[in-house]
Amino acid sequence: MKNFVFGYGSLICSQSRAITAPTLKDAVAEPVVIRNIERTWSARVVWEPAPELPVAKSSAHSSKDFDASDAVQVVNRDHIEGWTPMGVRFRKGAKCNGVLIHVDDEELARFDIREAGYGRHKIDLVDVFHHLENSDQEDGQVSPQPISALDGVQCNECRFLLEKASEKRFKKAVGDNVDADVISSNISVWVYVQSVDLAPNPSYPITQSYVDIIVRGCLKISHDFAQMFLETTKGWWQDKQQHTDECSGAVNEVDTYQSAQGEKNEDSHHIWVDDRHAPMYVRADRQFSFEKGAEIDNLIEKHHPNALKRRVLSL
Repeated sequence: MKNFVFGYGSLICSQSRAITAPTLKDAVAEPVVIRNIERTWSARVVWEPAPELPVAKSSAHSSKDFDASDAVQVVNRDHIEGWTPMGVRFRKGAKCNGVLIHVDDEELARFDIREAGYGRHKIDLVDVFHHLENSDQEDGQVSPQPISALDGVQCNECRFLLEKASEKRFKKAVGDNVDADVISSNISVWVYVQSVDLAPNPSYPITQSYVDIIVRGCLKISHDFAQMFLETTKGWWQDKQQHTDECSGAVNEVDTYQSAQGEKNEDSHHIWVDDRHAPMYVRADRQFSFEKGAEIDNLIEKHHPNALKRRVLSL
């Protein structure tokens, strides 16, 4: 059996993956798009802060030298119980970009431990598409992708999977469901789905240090890939439901969030915290956030300006 993990959050970042599975440090993770999966800010992690956290003297946007040895007592976090990382939900018509990671049994077991609070679920091979820059092909073509479309695939095992995915889509399109099932019988694509689906709130905010790690991984692939991450992720400000102003044509964000379990968050304040000065995320890279914070904020502002305005430095 060939096992693959679909990474849609911090697993997009190679440095973060290597912390969990050092054997994957130099392994290629292939950019893909998964159909019928929607990424949301909807999981839960309980926070266990250290008495003192090392922070930068200056803000993440400052040009002053960063000194990781500096430490200050962090205040105004007594009410925080944890934070809200990425989750996903199966939704017809949605799409989610991320990376395919080919893993052996030991590496898969390591990811199971890392993703405590998530359950491992199978993705149908027909929903797996190679990420193509500036292309809508991943939205769902019935015919197999031409071989030339896979020329850029660097992971041989991933190329095999993508070829089989294309073949299975074609078989199903012509009504050959039996052969289609045989094609994927020795391939498993796994995604980790959160055990609870709850909206961010002041006690469980979105943390910028975690966002930075994901965007770091996305930008290493391409700017287009990072933009797709920002465009397809739901819940930056409550549910980031959008409506278009009939007069101006501008897209506005509606401040409401309702999780898949029906929880509605009425508190519209402080669900996103800029914690770069004292990261809450255990795999944060303060040096990277310090150097690239302004660049990441500029990218976010293009897609979620209203949400970014409401982000707070300290809760």
